Amino acid sequence: SPETPPVQLVQFMGKDNVPFHTVVFPATLMGTGKPWTLLDALSTTEYLNYEDGKFSKSRKVGVFGTDAIDSGISTEVWRYYLLATRPEGSDSVFTWADLAAKNNDEL
Repeated sequence: SPETPPVQLVQFMGKDNVPFHTVVFPATLMGTGKPWTLLDALSTTEYLNYEDGKFSKSRKVGVFGTDAIDSGISTEVWRYYLLATRPEGSDSVFTWADLAAKNNDEL
């Protein structure tokens, strides 16, 4: 509608989601003929693994929002660690020991 301000849609995701979110899902939206907001930009990363395996919501392997809150670790520490460990050029691994080391040695 004319009252609705324009939206720029930017998504952040792991490399395995790119084909779906850049081809399949937008094609499905466009096929409806409705004025959906489509993706403007995409930022992808390699995989961030957990300890000695992969993060998995279905198997409850990893650290998720409520786990981060329940840990008592400040949001600033989480934010720093995740940005410092962001897997931009190759896969990286989250470990509790590395989180503690970065918190104690770099912050």
